Amino acid sequence: MPVAKLIAPTTKQEIPKLRVAAYCRVSSNSADQRNSFATQEHVYTKYIAKKQEWELVDIFADEGLSGMKADNRPEFQRMIRMCELHQIDLILTKSVSRFARNVKEALNYTRKLKLLGVGVQFEEEGINTLAMADEMLLNTFAAIAQEESKSISQNQRLSIVKRMEAGEYIASNAPYGYRLIDKKLVIYEPEAEVVRWIYRAYLNGLSIGGIARELTTMGVATKSGQNCWKGSIIAYILRNERYNGDSLFQKCYGENDVPFKERRNHGERDQFFAKNTHQAIVESDVFDSVQVLLRKRRNQFKREGTQNRYPLTCRIRCSECGSFYHRKVRSGAIKWVCAKHAADTNACNSSYYSEERIYDGIITMINKLRFCEEDILGQTIQKLEFAAAVYKRNNRAASQLSQSIAELNAKLLALERLRTKGYLAADIYHTQAREIRQQLGKLKTERYSSFESRITTMLEDVRKLKSLIDELEQPLEVFDEKLFHDIVTDICINNRDEMTVTLLGGLKFTEQV
Repeated sequence: MPVAKLIAPTTKQEIPKLRVAAYCRVSSNSADQRNSFATQEHVYTKYIAKKQEWELVDIFADEGLSGMKADNRPEFQRMIRMCELHQIDLILTKSVSRFARNVKEALNYTRKLKLLGVGVQFEEEGINTLAMADEMLLNTFAAIAQEESKSISQNQRLSIVKRMEAGEYIASNAPYGYRLIDKKLVIYEPEAEVVRWIYRAYLNGLSIGGIARELTTMGVATKSGQNCWKGSIIAYILRNERYNGDSLFQKCYGENDVPFKERRNHGERDQFFAKNTHQAIVESDVFDSVQVLLRKRRNQFKREGTQNRYPLTCRIRCSECGSFYHRKVRSGAIKWVCAKHAADTNACNSSYYSEERIYDGIITMINKLRFCEEDILGQTIQKLEFAAAVYKRNNRAASQLSQSIAELNAKLLALERLRTKGYLAADIYHTQAREIRQQLGKLKTERYSSFESRITTMLEDVRKLKSLIDELEQPLEVFDEKLFHDIVTDICINNRDEMTVTLLGGLKFTEQV
C-alpha cells in the first residue's frame, strides 16, 4: 500500500516593502513656518501610510535653517547617514528648493544617493532622480532654487546698502591701526604708528616689496599676529581711504554664485563714498601724495590687455579656487592650467590639462548628447513645458503675492520718506522697517513670478540646444569651434580629472579629461 506523502502548503512570497523617508524644511522659526513644518510632517506620514508597498522609515525635518549648505542641516545629514547604512530606499521631498538651494550640493547628494540605490522624488517638479532624463532636469530646477535663495540674500542686503548711501554703515571689521569700539573706528596707536611709517617709507622711495621685507625683518606683527608681511598687505594699506578718515563702502560684494563668496567690486556694484566718517591716521597731503605716486608707478608697468584668441579662453574654471585656466605651451604641447596654480603651486592644488584631451572630452559629450538626444533633451523640454503649465494654473496666486509685495514696498518707501523728513524717530523706523522686510522676504520666497521668466528662458535655451544638435548629421570627429561657442557656457575642472560642461539651459554633463 503506497505511503501518503504530506506536502506543506505553499505561501505567496512576501515582496519586501520599499523603505521610504521624507525630508521637510522651513526657512524661519516664525509661527507660520512652524505650522507649515507640522503640516508637511502630517501630509507625508499620511501619504506614505496609504501606499501598501511602502514602509515609513522616518520624517526628517530641519526647522529655521538655511538650505544653502547641507552641512548646516543636522537632520539632512542624519538622513544621508541612514542612506549610507542602506536603511532607506526612497526619499520624498516637496521640491528641489526644500532639498537644497545650492546647485552643486543638490547634484552631488542626489548622485551619491543614486549610487547607493536611493532615489529622491521631488513632488512639485515631478522628478525621480533614478531616471536619467530627470537627473538632467534636476540641474535646471536646482538652478532655479539657487536663484531664489540668492534673491532672498539680496533682499537682506538692501538695508545695508541704504545705510551705505547715507554714510551710516560701519563694517564689522576694523582695518589695521584701528579698533571697533561702540560701532565706531578708534585709532589704536601702536599700529597707527606703523601705518604712518609705511606711508613715509613709500614716499621716500622704498618699494612696496621693500617695505614688506623691512617690517618682517624688524619683527613687526601684522593684524593677524604674524611676523610675515606681504606686498599685498602694504598695497592695501597705502590705498585704503580709511587712513585718511574717509570711507568707501561696498569695495567688496557677496558673489551671487553659490556658495556665496566675497568678490572685489570692479564696477559690478554701486559704491558709496563718505568723507570724515572717523579720525584719520594719515594727513590728507601725505595720503594724496601717496595716491599720485601709486598711479605713476602703476602706469609704468601697465600692460595692454589681449583679446581672447583661443576657444577655451575664459571658459574653463578651477573647481578648487574659481580661477580661470590659462593656455601654456610646455615641451611643444599645449596645456591649460589654473592661473592661481601657475602663479603659486601652493595656492591651488589643480594640475595641467592637455588641450587635446579637453577637446576630446567635449567631442565625446556632444556625441553622447546627439545619440541620446530625444531621451535627454526631448524629455527635458517636456518637463519644462509641464512646469510652465503648472505655473499658469497657479498664476492667480502669484498675482496676489505680487500685489502684497507691492503694497509692502509702498509701506517701506513711505516709512523712509517720513524718517528722511524727520517725522519718524529712528528707533521706530528701524523696528517697523525690519518687520516689513521680514514679511517681504517670506512673500518673495513664495512668489513664482521670477520662476516664470526663468523657466521660459530655460525652455527656449534647451529648444535651441536641441535644434543645434539636430543639425549634426554625423558624429563629430574633430572639435567644432562654432558649435562649442553656440552651446557651451562654462567648463569646470576638478582634481579627479573630470570636467563638468554647462550647456544652454543649464544642463550639465561630466566627462574625463
